[in-house]
Amino acid sequence: MNPRRGEIWMLDFGPDHTGSEQRGFRPGIIVQCDEGNLAPGARTTILVPLTTQGRPFVFYIPIPAGPATGLKAVSWANCTQMFTVDKARLKARLGSAPAPALEAVGRALAATLDLTSGR
Repeated sequence: MNPRRGEIWMLDFGPDHTGSEQRGFRPGIIVQCDEGNLAPGARTTILVPLTTQGRPFVFYIPIPAGPATGLKAVSWANCTQMFTVDKARLKARLGSAPAPALEAVGRALAATLDLTSGR
């Protein structure tokens, strides 16, 4: 299984969680670079979970519904909850995020991690 950056996958976070951590089946956007995703022996990837319960906020990026994304409803990339997951958790490829949305996710991740401040 070789997910690529920007793809939207259905995945199983499992039943266990603490507090606000994700659980169960839900879609997520792969945010790890393809060099990492496709490296020989790479068994993990990094993703951002999607939720239909998003809200306008700098760290929540809207992802449109439709055939290209494979989403049935507008969803929000929650960039405050990045996850490294084993690729075995990836169950089905749904589609891909549009380029402008993926770029916005990248900016939100940089802001979440304070990578742009130079500190």
